[in-house]
This record gives sequence, C-alpha cells and structure tokens, in this order.
Amino acid sequence: MAETNGLQPVASVSFCSSLKDGAWHDLAGPNAFESWHFDAVSDDGREALVVTFYDNYVLSPRFVANSGTAADVVFSGRHRFPAVSFVYSVNGKPILHSVNEYVDGDFSSNAGGGCSIVGSSFRVERAEYGSGYVVTIDLRTFGGRRIRAELEWLLIESDLTPPLESRSAAVWNVVAPRADVSGKITLIGRRGKTRKMVQFRGTGYHDQVTSCNVHYRNLDSRMWGRAHFTDSTVVFERHGGVRDRAAPGKFYLIREGEINESEAVCDGSEYRRDRWGLMIPGQMTFETGEIKISVTPVTAFRSGFSEVKMLSEISLDLNDGKVRKATGITEFVDPRRLKNPFVRWMSDLRIGREERSPLF
Repeated sequence: MAETNGLQPVASVSFCSSLKDGAWHDLAGPNAFESWHFDAVSDDGREALVVTFYDNYVLSPRFVANSGTAADVVFSGRHRFPAVSFVYSVNGKPILHSVNEYVDGDFSSNAGGGCSIVGSSFRVERAEYGSGYVVTIDLRTFGGRRIRAELEWLLIESDLTPPLESRSAAVWNVVAPRADVSGKITLIGRRGKTRKMVQFRGTGYHDQVTSCNVHYRNLDSRMWGRAHFTDSTVVFERHGGVRDRAAPGKFYLIREGEINESEAVCDGSEYRRDRWGLMIPGQMTFETGEIKISVTPVTAFRSGFSEVKMLSEISLDLNDGKVRKATGITEFVDPRRLKNPFVRWMSDLRIGREERSPLF
C-alpha cells in the first residue's frame, strides 16, 4: 500500500468489488472469519437498516476467548460462532434490533454466493428487471419476540473489479457499493401475533470481509462508512485511528460504473466517549489534493461496548464547484475493549443464543 502522511496501515488488506469473490471461502483456524454486510438509508434519510451475517462472530465473547493461546481456550471443541446482527432505526432511534449467535453446524453456504444460519439467509437472485440479493431474517429479540424480514438489494453499481488472483490475509470486497433496497420488516409477539410492520425503501450497500486473524486483532480498530449522492457514491475507511489519531485513511469514489481508490490524509477531531465509553470523533475528514470528504457523526442508532453505528452528515467536494451532501452510515469498532472480562460479560447479555433472547 502507498504510504500516506508518513504512516502505513498496520496490516495488508486486499480490495476488490466482485460478485464471484463474495462466496464463502471456508477459512481455516479459530480466529478466521467472514462477514457479509448489508445496509441502507431510506429515501428521506430518516430510516436506517443494517444486517450482517458472520460465519464466526468476531465480536462474540467466545470468539475473543478462543483467540488466545491454547491454554486460554475455554470453549473446548467449539471454534466457530456464526451470528446474525440486525438493526432498524428511525430518526436515529433503534426500533427493532437483535444479535443472535449460533453453533458451528448452524452455518451453511448456498450455491451461487449466499449463506444460511438457521432461519436467516441471503442469496443471489437474477430476474428480468435485474440481479440482486434477497435477505431473509428470523431472529429472537428481547421479551421473547421475533424479528422477521424479507428484503431485496437490487444491484445498481456492483462487480466493478475482476476477482482477486492473489489474496492477502484480509480482503475487503465492496461487492455492491450501490443498490435499491426494498422490503418488509415485521415484529412478532410472544403469542405469534404481528406487533409491528414496516415497509422499507431506500438506497443501500453490500460488502464482505474475509480475514485470517487480521480483523480486528492486528488492525486494533476500524472506522468505515459510505454515502450515496445523486451522481456518485463514496466508501471510506480508516484502521487504527482509536490508538493513533494520525493514522491514514483511504476512500473509494464510484461514478458511472467505475471505482477509483485514493489514499488520503485523515484527520479526526472533537473526540468524545459515547454512552458505553467508545471514543468517537465529532468530525472527520479524508483529503487528497483534489478531493475532500467531510464526515460529521450525528446520531448513534446501534451502540455497544466495542462498536457503534451512526447516522452521519457526509459531504463530498470534487473540486468542481459543487459540494454534494447526503445522510450516510458510519461505523466504529474497537474490539480491544473485549479483552476486559466485565465488558465481555455485559456484551454477552446483548446476544441471543441457545434459544435465549437478548436481555436488552
């Protein structure tokens, strides 16, 4: 990777935008994992939706316990912890949310680049009107209720690079930087009756991360986000910014079917702790000689001890006399905090598993 601002990222991450490479790679080892992330912001900017599938949940207390030496492994015989995370919010307030964790045998890959974890799944579908992902959700949430959803990510900008010929220990595959998202979300009560139903429509995004013990051990922390403008999309990330506030960043500009990568000087300011103690900047910029991206995190709609998802005001200046503005999603992860036993215990209360609903 190119050096920026006198610094280099602490680990090599390959990048691509490939539907073919989005399939499960069956990485070996207890610390390896793959995740498939889907998100969207509604057309009016009020609603946000994030769904993530893991073949091995990197923010699970059990994953962290299994990431030490052999003597530290306390879940003997269990090395993989599949999970599904879901959150739907309105005006920055989480309305429906849950994380469910499962056991090794509950995960299976599907032909054509999808996966299933018990009642939740995603799959690629092709039709006359276009290709996309159909995402199905069936999760336990607190109070003995269930969240069920059927959503479609109809691809607009996707598959923008060839599949990787060689891979580093970690790969970030921005499969679909832009998609039309629509579908239905339902809350089912303890007695099986529908308590809430939401029809969602917006613009979305889909990526995949594969990692052989890199995310998030060597990289320590990660901030990344995306925003959709009328004529373009930007996707940005920064590694190690919690510990090193001078850490560089990079961004990808997607326009007219092309994706361009830029190393950037990244500046964060006005840092503060959120409700669970995670350090969050009040303002961030990604800047090259020609392009500047400004990110102002506004409202946390999913917050925990090691991650926070936020609606952000994002602007893009291409030095063409026009500053583009949009509401986007920004995420911050600092898994080092899970090394604390109390944090692991509290985090576990928010995870449903073994037929137990999350407590909050």
